[in-house]
Amino acid sequence: MKNFVQLVRELPTAVRIMLLCAMARAISFFGILAYLPIYLHDSLGMNGATIGYVLGVCLLVGTFVSVYGGYLADRFVKVDFMIVLDVLLTGLYGALPFLDSPVLVIGLLLVANTASSSMSVTANALLADLLPSENRAKVFSLRYSLQNIGAAVGPFLAVAMVKAGTGGPFWLAAGVIFAALLPLLIFRGLFTAGTAEGKGAEDAEDSDDESMNFREVLRVMRADRRLGLFTLGGILSIVVYGPLLTYMSQYLGMVESRDTALRLVAYISAANAIVVISTQYVIGSRLKEKTLLRWLTWGTGAFVLGLIGLALSTEVWIIVAAIVVFTIGEVIVVPAEYMFIDNIAPANLRGSYFGAQNLVHIGVAIGPIICGFLLVHASPAAMFAALIVLVVAGWWFYVLGCRASAPATASETEAVRSA
Repeated sequence: MKNFVQLVRELPTAVRIMLLCAMARAISFFGILAYLPIYLHDSLGMNGATIGYVLGVCLLVGTFVSVYGGYLADRFVKVDFMIVLDVLLTGLYGALPFLDSPVLVIGLLLVANTASSSMSVTANALLADLLPSENRAKVFSLRYSLQNIGAAVGPFLAVAMVKAGTGGPFWLAAGVIFAALLPLLIFRGLFTAGTAEGKGAEDAEDSDDESMNFREVLRVMRADRRLGLFTLGGILSIVVYGPLLTYMSQYLGMVESRDTALRLVAYISAANAIVVISTQYVIGSRLKEKTLLRWLTWGTGAFVLGLIGLALSTEVWIIVAAIVVFTIGEVIVVPAEYMFIDNIAPANLRGSYFGAQNLVHIGVAIGPIICGFLLVHASPAAMFAALIVLVVAGWWFYVLGCRASAPATASETEAVRSA
């Protein structure tokens, strides 16, 4: 605890602001996410299947476009790009309650999801710019804990704001994003001092790379096998831990009564949140570059043990114990992925690399599809077996990524130029 307090005190003011802003954005995002299906059904008359398609497409579009968002973060001053995105999100969330056209609402949701994904990528890159390498894993873990607190608080605040009208949760989201925007505007100078944007000599050295266009940046990233292998590993892993509540709801809804299923899902959600919030910093702060693969192996093992436990029984104590073990895997893997990408990313392409790594969220979209298909056409045992196979396959891609050699930067850039 003493080390934690000391770390927080020693963090630059800009980093502490970004941590609080990350929690605020999580409150906003998850508050809307929890309310959105109800709003789309009650206010726009969409059925369950249409709502699923809308939310899934918005997630996928935002994920893919965030690769370009990462490129833009490298091209412009990152804090300025974040300010633009916050202004855009404030306006979009504030405007949504006044629209009654499904087409316009879907269009705004697509733009909002794209802006939100690009914000996440840019924040990752800026945090890495502001911190020495030895503190990045600790701060990424601390931020993940704060985001989970925001994810837990957001839906409750959204429900409370429904009393103000159907637009209440959207106005809450807009207000929270605006509150996160203010310190970026007031203390903007703190975010540029000492970062890549504030350098002089190094800017001249990297000027050739910074003038690359988006296609050239994509070629450079495609040539880095480490990035590709780790992204594939991340996609397969997040299929397992990303949509946990979704596929467990699907599974429990088939094998238990409605009331029992809802009660068990509540236990799963609570256990997952408590473990993440209470252990994320403790475990994440111990991650080191030299032992990263060992930690990823332990994390994968925790996923496998947790899934076996979930498949064995629906007794409350077994479910909760399995989720505790399972969540330890999540607590390890999430900061380990960020740490690996941060280690391999060139300083001037950090946003682009984090944008590519953000593609792992494809797994969140395809996970419920795979699980639903297996539950309907095979059995619950087949679903859990498939999840175990996927997470082990993801671990193998991590192994390959850690062992892959780095491309020669100078020659790689020259190859891109001549392509």
